[in-house]
Amino acid sequence: MNKRLFLLALPLLLLGTVTALVAHLAVSRAEVASDRMAAERLTLYRQTILGVYEKYRYLPYMIARDPRAIMALDDPSETEVANLFLEEMATNSGASQLFVMDLKGDTVAASNWRSELSLIGRNYGFRPYFKSAIRGEEGQYFAVGMTTGLPGLFLARPTPVVGEPRGVAVVKVDTKVLERTWREGGETVYVTDENGVVFLSSVAAWRYRTTEQLAPAVLEEISAARQYTGNTLRSLAEETSGDPRLLRIDGVTYRHNAAFVGLLGWKLHYLVPEKEVSGAQTPVWISALGLALLYAVAVLFLRGRALRRASAILRQESAELKALNTRLTDEVEERRRVESELIRAQEGLARSSRLAAVGQMSAAVAHELNQPLAALRMFVAGTRKFLERDNLAAARENLDEIDGLQDRMANLTQELKRFARPAESRIERVDLRECVWDSVKIARPRFDETGVNLSVSCPHTPLALDTARYRVEQVLLNLLKNAADAANQAHLETGQGEVSLTAVLDGDRVQVSIADNGSGISKEDRARIFDPFFTTKLSSGGLGLGLSISMRIAEDLGGTLDVMESEMGGAEFVLSLPAAPDRICPVEQIESDEKVPAE
Repeated sequence: MNKRLFLLALPLLLLGTVTALVAHLAVSRAEVASDRMAAERLTLYRQTILGVYEKYRYLPYMIARDPRAIMALDDPSETEVANLFLEEMATNSGASQLFVMDLKGDTVAASNWRSELSLIGRNYGFRPYFKSAIRGEEGQYFAVGMTTGLPGLFLARPTPVVGEPRGVAVVKVDTKVLERTWREGGETVYVTDENGVVFLSSVAAWRYRTTEQLAPAVLEEISAARQYTGNTLRSLAEETSGDPRLLRIDGVTYRHNAAFVGLLGWKLHYLVPEKEVSGAQTPVWISALGLALLYAVAVLFLRGRALRRASAILRQESAELKALNTRLTDEVEERRRVESELIRAQEGLARSSRLAAVGQMSAAVAHELNQPLAALRMFVAGTRKFLERDNLAAARENLDEIDGLQDRMANLTQELKRFARPAESRIERVDLRECVWDSVKIARPRFDETGVNLSVSCPHTPLALDTARYRVEQVLLNLLKNAADAANQAHLETGQGEVSLTAVLDGDRVQVSIADNGSGISKEDRARIFDPFFTTKLSSGGLGLGLSISMRIAEDLGGTLDVMESEMGGAEFVLSLPAAPDRICPVEQIESDEKVPAE
């Protein structure tokens, strides 16, 4: 009898063993899928943070150079003019606060001068961003405002930007929009600084808590800078045993993934409740239970055949079979319910995928419009200055440039649509030299800012192309900006940053090569340099989209974009496009090699 029971139970034991293995495999795959989704989310949110930083990074530099903002440093009677200018700039740019401090750290002009919490007259000389700017560096610091009590990212530049500082221009950026976006998306995300203090979080209660025990020296440094004034720094995560990827916060266990932002030592954290991952084994056990019930039904059915020899036992067995059928019906309904839940989960994943696509296009728009927007603001500031001096001729020239820039930005948005969904571009006869000079003109502020020398060589005869003008300029502008960033490192180390642009006619092709004397690109990175979101400039906020978009544009126009080692020691990018068959350009497009881009 015992042997018979063992043989009957053996299939159930085997089923239980197999089910345990399959459930473990299901959980492992769910963990891999969760980590993959977390990596994608971290990449998206990292680019969003860097996009906010890049959006406002230019602003303190512009304020430091504008006499309307800094005139109050020398003449207190001009304070009202400076306040009105800073107030207008804050409204137009969307910055939280703009203010100017003297060498002692006293605020002499501020955009919130009308508010009861005005910064004017207050001293912030103890802040690290002020100390960095006074040393001639770019100040970057996240802290809770001493006056307003509101947190934000502070960006500072010395004024004047070159020479002995006479003061500091500061921009405060409100970062709560990031938290609101994470919270509305139902994501559990937080950001820690270099000391492990949480300062941005989709869960408000986690803000200003620490991920590890802080040393007394670190606490003293935070206290001296008054970085998180009015907040008690206490531990966030509880002790967990087992998997180091698990965090227990406020009684809930999360699966944890993190990535460095590439800004001020910040680290981005993404959490997924562990029960969502471990729940992947539930359908496996439910299926195993169904098989076990089927096996039980089979065993009982076979036993019933033997018991049907007696009429009394036959009636009893029939009743048992009816009961089993009822339980089987319930089980089928349960399985249908589980299948419906799986379908809803798949629909949720599809919505997440669409959100990721929207984030990629948002990052691309921010990347492509950054430099035209910076140039546009410079021309606007210059036009106001010319109008103050009654220099109408120069003001008209700047207005023409502004009109050209807005036209260029409109074309850029159209081209970004083509990147996501290929379409036809307007093809016209252009002189490539015109594209070169227009691109150099827009990129010139970047070279002036870094001190990198740019040399341009174009032939005296036209370089005729039948192509889309603004798409070509988009590629050239991306390559010039990348070259300036690469040569800037050489400029900082040796004082000699060089970028060379050469345009030539080679048979039936027109080629433009842009070379720099930077650190170059390794052979391993060259194979992936044109992949979307691959970048070698993580520390400087690169998005990794410029070269990918440039390669796409070159291919759409029937050309190529290649990278090689430069004779100057850095990298050289070569854009090759088919020349116009008759090599003839309209008269108004032909320019001599003497043309010099505006400073």
